[in-house]
Amino acid sequence: MLKGRALEHRVNKTNIMYRKTKMANIKKEEVPILLTKKGMVVQLSTVDYTGCLKGGLFIAFDAKECASKTSFPLSNIHQHQLEYLKLCNELGGVCFFLIQFTKMHSDEAFKVPATFIAEMWDRGETGGRKSIKYEEFHKEWLVPIDDYLGQGSN
Repeated sequence: MLKGRALEHRVNKTNIMYRKTKMANIKKEEVPILLTKKGMVVQLSTVDYTGCLKGGLFIAFDAKECASKTSFPLSNIHQHQLEYLKLCNELGGVCFFLIQFTKMHSDEAFKVPATFIAEMWDRGETGGRKSIKYEEFHKEWLVPIDDYLGQGSN
């Protein structure tokens, strides 16, 4: 499996289970490609996953893997992804980053609110740290990858 794709593969399997149980309909977004006379050009996409939760709430999130044991570099997040999630959150959607520290958690990832990532992003933009220390991730955000929604909760 390609580096950085193990988490996505597991999330895709989980999304199939959610669809079968009618808990959610979440799809992996494909990277848009523009065909030009000079060849293919990769376009900016939104985030990895979008869909609908039971009850009608919109959901959007991006899955990120991190091999570090000490921090998550904010350079792993693109500004357009964060802006998209911030707007969706303001509109009432469920928006987060699913971040897995692969060397520390083989079956779990942090379900991090987009608002927290935005705070950390702003901190980095104003001269502060451009990464999030492992200790800054709240333990209650740690969820099983194979049921990251937690039996129907948001």
